Amino acid sequence: MTDEYSGAVKEAAGRIRATIPANLVEKFQKASGIKISDFISCTPAPSGEVCAVDGSNVMLLESGSLALAVVRAAQTTFVDMERSRRSVTPMTFVIIGPGEENQDFPVLYADCFGHPPGKPLKNEDITRAAGILRDTVEYWVTETMAKALGTGALLLRDGPLRVSHESHNPVLTRIALTCKERGIGLAGISKRSAATWGGGHPLLPAVFGFAQVHAIKAPWWFRVDPAILDHAAFPQWQHGEMYVSCLHPRSKRPLKIELLAGTRNANEIMDRLAGCSADGRIPGYPYPLLDAHRTVVLTEEIVEQVRGDLLGRLAEAGIDRQTYEILFGDYHDEFARY
Repeated sequence: MTDEYSGAVKEAAGRIRATIPANLVEKFQKASGIKISDFISCTPAPSGEVCAVDGSNVMLLESGSLALAVVRAAQTTFVDMERSRRSVTPMTFVIIGPGEENQDFPVLYADCFGHPPGKPLKNEDITRAAGILRDTVEYWVTETMAKALGTGALLLRDGPLRVSHESHNPVLTRIALTCKERGIGLAGISKRSAATWGGGHPLLPAVFGFAQVHAIKAPWWFRVDPAILDHAAFPQWQHGEMYVSCLHPRSKRPLKIELLAGTRNANEIMDRLAGCSADGRIPGYPYPLLDAHRTVVLTEEIVEQVRGDLLGRLAEAGIDRQTYEILFGDYHDEFARY
């Protein structure tokens, strides 16, 4: 290990440490005015009807000019922690590129919502484009379930109540309106958060650290005053208000939870979330969302099967092995053999 390398590693660690200093909780308390009384205790309650929606996408092939991804979404619905129904959309193959605008986005969007999107999807960022195509089917499943669930149900989304593409904003607006009209609690639940305060300090460790320092017993929840945050990305696409919650005494980390703006029964929703977050494998994480993830995830085994089927079809279509390697081969695979 060279001195130059050691110095680079030390510098990187130091820069990360600077965002999470030893006095993080003290700094956060001074900057935010947070008090022990701001933490609301949860009383785990019967969860009732809870539907969780999640999506998955994987890049199958990628060349300099185009990429092929597969996307799908799933929902799992529970009544008092007994699964009542589960469904997953078919795997949809989408091509990203060539050209500036994605050609599959308007087709997929129209299939889901009955009309073309209001704005095209750019191909320049392949990863982002694949995520937005996945979000399209995920929002379709979410809207479908918002119309199908009973009054008083909970509808959980893996991720924030904020869209990443302008064309999805009217969809999430409709979902929010449907949930309000039908008395359904809509929540976006995130395992991570980009939210920061004080010029770059991460929010979740600060809130969780305050709770630990002051021996606040989980489960609890805390409503985040947006004024303490550094910034809000695309606030016009934001449909939720932010909370931080720890839903089980043995949870290893808190969650960022977003509820619709103006939600009046946050306490009831948090109690019900705590009631379905006691699974021993991942205590503190709502089990319906875990089940949705396990339903929708495109595992390595699935991906290898799909990729093998695709290679066979490409051969049938007349693309020989050499052409395939020129298009999609990766010298890094060759490098790894030596």
